[in-house]
Amino acid sequence: MRNTFAALALASAALLAGCGDDDDNDMPDAGTSYMPTGTGPGTSLRCTSSNKNAWDTFGANAFVAVNKSIVAKTLAELNGPNGTANLGESFTHIGDDSKGPAYADDAATFEGKLAAFLVYAYGGPESIMYADGKTYAGPQNMAAAHLGMAITNSQYDYFIANMVVPALTDNGVTAADVSSCFAPIVTDAAFKASIVGK
Repeated sequence: MRNTFAALALASAALLAGCGDDDDNDMPDAGTSYMPTGTGPGTSLRCTSSNKNAWDTFGANAFVAVNKSIVAKTLAELNGPNGTANLGESFTHIGDDSKGPAYADDAATFEGKLAAFLVYAYGGPESIMYADGKTYAGPQNMAAAHLGMAITNSQYDYFIANMVVPALTDNGVTAADVSSCFAPIVTDAAFKASIVGK
């Protein structure tokens, strides 16, 4: 478990190195507005602070910082006194393709797919090329990605409430913006059903 998430943390650093002001157009710089906006489910959601979607409000650097924070918080939880009690064991099998196709991605690919999904879901581009030279697609089949993980409602809710929301607020997203332009997607019953119990 420690090796998997150590690799995940290193992948996060690589993502940060691949974004921002490098002008290679892999992702727009933070604060850059561009047309057309994405087509993800959060494209039409508006943040209270800006009346724009989350991607146009916060930009690439913020999304990478939040993604890194989600990974760090998950690692801390799994290596802390609670271990897998709250999140289950799905994160501990990343890169273990003997557990099934949902676990086949190595830590760097898992990280890239998570980042790409978040960017796409909240109004950004449909794919992003990172510093590792790989292109990660945002539109993903959530049911297939979680097949065989048997994630429970309580594990999902714990992950959102204790990993995702704090990652957002720790990186400057206000509670009003969490509620207006981030929460509606992850609390949507159909989205949650595409992950839980698969």
